[in-house]
Amino acid sequence: MNLSGPLVVRVEKVGEDTVLAAVARLLDRALAEKPRVAQMADRAARWFVFGVLLVAAVAAVVWHAIDPSRALWVAVAVLVVTCPCALSLATPVALTAATSRLTRLGLLAIRGHALETLARATDFVFDKTGTLTRGRMALLDTVTLGERSAEECLRLAARLEQGSEHALAKALCAAAGEGTNAAVEELRHEPGGGVEGIIDGVRYRLGRPPYAAVLARGPMPDAVASLIARGDTIITLASTEGWQAAFAVGDELRPEAAAMIRELRALGKRVHLLSGDAPEAARRVASLAGIATVEAGVSPAGKVAYVRALQRRGAVVAMVGDGVNDAPVLAQAQVSIAMGEGTEVAQASADMVLMAGSLANLTEGVRVSRRTRNVIRENLVWALAYNLVALPLAVLGHVTPWLAAIGMSASSLLVVLNALRLTGGERPVERDEPGSRRPTASATVTPSDRPSPVTVRG
Repeated sequence: MNLSGPLVVRVEKVGEDTVLAAVARLLDRALAEKPRVAQMADRAARWFVFGVLLVAAVAAVVWHAIDPSRALWVAVAVLVVTCPCALSLATPVALTAATSRLTRLGLLAIRGHALETLARATDFVFDKTGTLTRGRMALLDTVTLGERSAEECLRLAARLEQGSEHALAKALCAAAGEGTNAAVEELRHEPGGGVEGIIDGVRYRLGRPPYAAVLARGPMPDAVASLIARGDTIITLASTEGWQAAFAVGDELRPEAAAMIRELRALGKRVHLLSGDAPEAARRVASLAGIATVEAGVSPAGKVAYVRALQRRGAVVAMVGDGVNDAPVLAQAQVSIAMGEGTEVAQASADMVLMAGSLANLTEGVRVSRRTRNVIRENLVWALAYNLVALPLAVLGHVTPWLAAIGMSASSLLVVLNALRLTGGERPVERDEPGSRRPTASATVTPSDRPSPVTVRG
């Protein structure tokens, strides 16, 4: 994970040695992981089998003394009627049904504990750009603060941001158009701040106003304060010669975001917005989405600290993000969800991925996880209750082996049928648009590609 500068990549491995193959192995390992409740059921089943064998042996000895002709079939009936199939099936069959349902909804669980933890989540923390918003930033306004024209300032900004995958950088480069690929010397990226480099012998800084102000060595102009008050995201350009320009960049809220937030709150969840953008921009999005708790201007490390503070107060945190700067906080949360349109680093750090590129199915995922927890409990209770009733009857000789086989099969079948309820009521996968991009396992890099710096902002 590189957060500090550009990368020049040469392809040296193919086939089973590639990142794609490694991701496939990671998914295979995730499928083999078991949540805590499944591990507990497996441990209980082992002790249960030991107990059943012991009870069957004791029953055979006792019945041999009472009626030797019945000793064998009583022991067989005890073994058959108490077969731990239902107990062992109770958890995995429910998880399989729920995972299948969520996959059809566009929510892919890639770690074993994801469903169980999502059901227990008390607080949902959302990133702003690319998560609650579409992440399709566009340049709204340019204000010059020095002697250079707006077009010249925009070209300088685009040269500093060339090759970056950050949404703000893409907006500036798109507005500048072609001809922005000139070399920049000593290019350096500051996580949560911006980018710095030398162009034609002059050192520039592009990013958040406080970051650029260090190089400008002067108070922030009133024009920048006016732009910030509008609620848009503000990127400033400064050099050793002073302030040069301010760019207002805006993004639109995902159309399904407000309804999703209302549904989460109706389910009793606390919702937070955690953003590295300016407070005005974050509050504007929070107001549109219906989120009361907002923390803005937060660095990647600050996001981790915020989630840790929630966890220390006993919260079970579900983090939803999409960018490189969200990877650390996604790893910190008890359960994390990455957007399918987000970066591969975020997806690798997450427990679940919203493949459809839409937030609409997140609340349905929460409902399915809660129903899954209830179904697992129902299955375990039924399996234990069945054995508590059937075992004494078999020991007393009231259950024949053929009747025990029917009872054992019916018990297992009931567990499976109960779990299959989780596959019903499927909702269609919602997308931003017909051409929404599915998540990719890894990027393909060719030797002819130009270097792509990784820009990280809060």
